[in-house]
Amino acid sequence: MKKIVSLAVLAVFSSSFVSAKSPSMEDLKAGTFSVNIKQEVALPVPSAPVKDEVGQDLVYKFQRLKDDLWRLNSDTTWLRNDIDRLEQDARRIAQGSSAAFFSSDLRNMSFNMSRYYNDIQRLSQDLKALLPLAKKDEKLNKIASDIEWDIRDLDNRFNFDVKNSSQNLEWTVRRIDPKIIGYDAQWTAGDISRYARDIAWKTNDMRWDAQKLNDITRP
Repeated sequence: MKKIVSLAVLAVFSSSFVSAKSPSMEDLKAGTFSVNIKQEVALPVPSAPVKDEVGQDLVYKFQRLKDDLWRLNSDTTWLRNDIDRLEQDARRIAQGSSAAFFSSDLRNMSFNMSRYYNDIQRLSQDLKALLPLAKKDEKLNKIASDIEWDIRDLDNRFNFDVKNSSQNLEWTVRRIDPKIIGYDAQWTAGDISRYARDIAWKTNDMRWDAQKLNDITRP
């Protein structure tokens, strides 16, 4: 008997629960129930990459190096001819001719070569400093191309012209009796030749850096 009563209570409870959870036909017709539809979440759209702007300060550094190289190129255009003229004067002295200004001209040439060496040292450091700052940019690349051309001209001039002429000058002076040409002439001619070799070595090193700078800035 208890089992029958329990089953009856369970049946009543189940029907009440279903009635509470399930919409009736009248509810369907009246539209009193609502269906929640999960809205689609909009994914964020990645923004377009922003192109790095080249600062005016960087352009100025490129332009300043180009201008300094151009000035050095202009100053050394006739350098080989001037050294060859000194070597010819030394030959005339060896043959007994006089050259009143030879010692003075030789010292001036040594002074100029020292100045050119200091300039090329500074320009080499400026060029290396630009490498980590360089960016792909059309304007920078145009300046970098000009820099590479100027350094190539300097390298060819010192490695194939000035270095050989300076060496010939030193050899000619050293063959002359110091009592005739002057005791300090051999040392001065040796300094000129040494500066020429050092500059030629430095311009060759700069040539690789200039090529690298041109490649980095190419858009």
